[in-house]
Amino acid sequence: MKRFAVILLSSLLLLACASSPSNKSSDVSPSASAVASAHPLATQAGMKIMAEGGNAFDAAVAVTAALAVVEPYSSGLGGGGFWLIHRASDGFQTMIDGRETMPEAGHRDMYLDENGDVIPGLSMNGPLSAGIPGVPAAIA
Repeated sequence: MKRFAVILLSSLLLLACASSPSNKSSDVSPSASAVASAHPLATQAGMKIMAEGGNAFDAAVAVTAALAVVEPYSSGLGGGGFWLIHRASDGFQTMIDGRETMPEAGHRDMYLDENGDVIPGLSMNGPLSAGIPGVPAAIA
C-alpha cells in the first residue's frame, strides 16, 4: 500500500510538472522560503508546493519527482540521495539518508571466492553489483 501511495504521489507530481510552462530562468526570489535544484522546472515544482502551503519536505519530494523526469540520467526514483532538513522554528536539523542498500540476501563476503580473495569485477558488473534504490523509501 505504501509503495502504491508513493507511485501515485510521484505520478501526480510529475503530471503537474509536465503541464507547467517552461521557465527559461532559474532565478527565483522567494520571500520566506527557498528551493534549489539542478533544473529550473524541478525548482518551479518545489516553489509551487511551497506557495500552496506545503512544507519544505513536501517541496523536496516534488523536486525529487520532477528531477526523475527532467534528468532521468542523473536523478530519480531508481537511485539514492540525501536530504538536509532545518526547521527554523526550533532549530531542529536532521539528514535523511536515502542511499542505495545491498539486497537482503547480500553479505560482506559475497564478492570473495572460497579462499577469501576478491573476485575481480563481480562488485561492478552483473546482478550482484546492483543496489536497492533508497529514494522511494526516503520520501515515503
